[in-house]
Amino acid sequence: MPSTVDQETVFSNYQAIASRTFSISLIVEFIVSFDGCIGYIAYFSILQSCVCRDNQHQRQCFCSGSSALAGSLAASGVLIFSFLGTTVTDKVHGPWVNGLALAICIYMAANISGGHLNPAVTMSTLLCGFYPLLHSMLYIALQIVGAIFGSLLAAALVPEAHIGMGNGGPGCFDPTTIDQTITRSQLFGWEVVMTFTLISVVYACGVAKPGHGSFTPLVVGLSLVACAGTGGKYTGAALNPARVIGPLAVFGCGKELAWIYILAELLAALLACSIFAFVSGFGPLSPFTSMATFKLGQVEAMWMWITGNPPKRLSEGGDDNVTDLVSHLQRMGTSARSAFLGGKGASKSAIRRADEADAAEAKEDQA
Repeated sequence: MPSTVDQETVFSNYQAIASRTFSISLIVEFIVSFDGCIGYIAYFSILQSCVCRDNQHQRQCFCSGSSALAGSLAASGVLIFSFLGTTVTDKVHGPWVNGLALAICIYMAANISGGHLNPAVTMSTLLCGFYPLLHSMLYIALQIVGAIFGSLLAAALVPEAHIGMGNGGPGCFDPTTIDQTITRSQLFGWEVVMTFTLISVVYACGVAKPGHGSFTPLVVGLSLVACAGTGGKYTGAALNPARVIGPLAVFGCGKELAWIYILAELLAALLACSIFAFVSGFGPLSPFTSMATFKLGQVEAMWMWITGNPPKRLSEGGDDNVTDLVSHLQRMGTSARSAFLGGKGASKSAIRRADEADAAEAKEDQA
């Protein structure tokens, strides 16, 4: 049976590795990361194939045929972007394409895989104790592989693009993408600030309780619009290590800048986790939390953080995740919960008796 899905905190949802739905969640992370990469590649291909000239008081932009192909790639080559039926031809619309595409991807994936689609988001939720280690490593690997496949498809479909072409490839973050006057420290700073903003919105809307439920993907997408609209003209607004690694692996572009993007985004992931943990505490999978909340030993706490599975003595089934455990405890009375979390040998009959005692006490209070 699939593990419990929390509709409020979508970014902390995950399926137990032993469950049949876990493989589906991996496929979702791969496919949606692949699709998202294609959408981003389309946007940057459009920008790179447009030539702008200042004519008196107006700025006119003329785009070559490859931009039309890239626009249709975002709209028809990727099914989830089919509503984007027009070709984006300037940097004003580009951030909106990115943000709406991200929101749609998260809506698709949230209830199955958590809808991370970004190694920085996955790494941050792992460090904060909202996602298990094994799941995170597999997700990050598939997010990167999905981005690489997206770049391979772009190499096949975008005119004049080919594998190993170097700087200027579709979706690349290289000297042809960034502002020519920006320094490397400024590039690093912009990516830290923008990625931190994006992940902080993820925590505020999709991890913290009370969450924002079905509005979360839209708000996260809008945060990308805000970031790409402000810093995109300087850095290209990567905000995602997979978006940097995919084109780098296929086209060999941006080798001198890739490490700056990736380090900045990982630092932002750590900062966002640190501030959230300081304000709201670590997640239920963090050993710091699980040892206190679930009365686990050090080995049990570390094992649950690694696998996402509660100890067998606290589990109702092999497919349980930490949300199942929390839901199970919330249905118990105080005495039953203490018995359940107490001795390792607590029997079901003892827990039932404690639960009956809680129910009787509740009736007396009502009387």
